[in-house]
Amino acid sequence: MFHPIINNNELPAEGREIRPLVNPALNQPFDSFVCANMEDADSAAETADRAFETWSQVPAKKRALVLDNIASRVKSASEKLAAQITKEQGKPLDEARLEMSGVVGMFEHFAEMADTMTFSYERPGQGARRTIDMVPVGPVIVITTWNFPVETAAVHIAPALAAGCTVVVLGNNDTPSSVAMLVEVINESDLPPGSVNLVMGSSSELSARLIKHPAMRHLSYTGSVNVGRILASQCGAEIMRCTLELGGNAPVIVLPGSDVKEVANALISKRFWNAGQVCTAPNRIYVNRDQHDAFAEAAGAYAREIVLGDGAVRGTTMGPLANMERVQSMDKIAADALAKGSTPILNEPAPQKTGFFSPPRVFANVPDDALGMDEEIFGPIACIAPYDDLDEIITRCNDCELGLSAYVYGPDQAEAEAVAARLQAGSVAVNQLTTAYIDVPFGGIKVSGLGCVGGEAAVQEYLFPRLTASKP
Repeated sequence: MFHPIINNNELPAEGREIRPLVNPALNQPFDSFVCANMEDADSAAETADRAFETWSQVPAKKRALVLDNIASRVKSASEKLAAQITKEQGKPLDEARLEMSGVVGMFEHFAEMADTMTFSYERPGQGARRTIDMVPVGPVIVITTWNFPVETAAVHIAPALAAGCTVVVLGNNDTPSSVAMLVEVINESDLPPGSVNLVMGSSSELSARLIKHPAMRHLSYTGSVNVGRILASQCGAEIMRCTLELGGNAPVIVLPGSDVKEVANALISKRFWNAGQVCTAPNRIYVNRDQHDAFAEAAGAYAREIVLGDGAVRGTTMGPLANMERVQSMDKIAADALAKGSTPILNEPAPQKTGFFSPPRVFANVPDDALGMDEEIFGPIACIAPYDDLDEIITRCNDCELGLSAYVYGPDQAEAEAVAARLQAGSVAVNQLTTAYIDVPFGGIKVSGLGCVGGEAAVQEYLFPRLTASKP
């Protein structure tokens, strides 16, 4: 059983709601977790506030040493955490290991940031000695999501700690146990007790309670646009700053003369990574008309080789979805694509399995008004469409309220980069697949988010430039 953690102590189950943890590959409970109540949320906020008084005064270079120690401890626990991610989230074990490798890298990177960043500087002139100190804003609410349960916690916890802030984590109810294990590992370090706390349970009520608590000064969330809108509104009412990494509907432009098989294999591998449950996944794949059909066939051939199954079983290359609602959403998107005249390249029936499985599906000639083009798919469906005019397809790519990531592939690097420069997205990958790196800023424009994760910009999210103007 997994428990809320406040002041480095697990809260007892007595008197609190207990919910099952369900393995999505088997649709069977394998453990349980204890839900926090509203008083627990208050206690977590007050505990983080007390710890902030100590941690915020620790010099940045000493904070760096603590973060380095956390990175070492997380690295030692990575295999155990990866197995837990696979059990409760479903992704293949190798993908869970990759997630944990990224988490270790986050703590290492933000240890370096705490060690090397400039947290204080002076501005001469104006008849005063003016000192600007970058001071931590206060306790931070971190709300995780289920597709990368440990990564979406660490990507906010690590820079917040580097800045000198303390944290209350609200774990996602589909994947709370791996986050609980991460918090336990973090609390084995030399952080002041209560620096990182964990609650889980009735998410909307707990988040609203934490946002209203006067001790909490910042909220960081990775997840859907709809939830992000609600949280941003609540933060606005409290004049609370927030960092939001929200959804994407990433367009892809494949330029004439591309290596069809190579590009198809690359894009479809990213499309089906984590069963398509990735906010930066290629979503609207536009291929020049001369190569569209060949690209679609190559995409289908790649998808046919995917091995669907329990992520804990060797040889599985794609696991289940998070819950039955996601499965039903995929069926709806596939049916809509067919109804609107799309060409089915791969559209086989769902496997007769007990878990939340949805098969890989590939559609060509998909119109822009199909659900798979109009909204984020977040599942194992690839939607491909032809285009004739480059200017016109760039306009269609930008005609979207989301702006997280985008992709351009083409034989001429300069031309591909010129196209990338015209796309309205927070990051664009050109002739490769990575749109987010931990050492540089990553975020969305339009309704895809506020603020950044990654690099020094991520630490700046949790700092305020305080001025002290003294008589010279």
